[in-house]
Amino acid sequence: MAEAKKLTLADILAKRKEFDDMVAAQLKAERPAALTEVLEQIKMFDFTADELGFKAGSTAKASTGAKTAGTRTMSKPLKSTKGDDTGVWLAHPPKFLEAEGAFTTYKAGKSVDAWLVTPTEKKAKKNFLKKLASHQSKAPTKEQLGEITEAEFKAE
Repeated sequence: MAEAKKLTLADILAKRKEFDDMVAAQLKAERPAALTEVLEQIKMFDFTADELGFKAGSTAKASTGAKTAGTRTMSKPLKSTKGDDTGVWLAHPPKFLEAEGAFTTYKAGKSVDAWLVTPTEKKAKKNFLKKLASHQSKAPTKEQLGEITEAEFKAE
């Protein structure tokens, strides 16, 4: 049997470069057709950005989720139920809360989870309920507390 020709490191690297170029060319050729197929499936099954693993609003409005000033990142746990607005309640409540009836909903003892970006996040919900309780001079009901216990709400 004939012995296989021993390749030098330079030969191997040249073949690797050639292989990488072939793969890149093939991907470039197949990409448009693949993109068309994926877009058709997304449209047919009506996938959302969340289902596809993308954060909603990650396009040009990436700054709506958090503002960065220096090293501090401020999340915006409140959202409008009628638009794409998000906000944080610091000294004053976001304007959309008043406009959308969040305060009357709270006073009526109904759930205010619709105005939370992530209603399952206990800390954000507790802070929101504390702000509402202080603003409206009324403690939240059991329905409004949901998973949060009264002891957790009164702590701090």
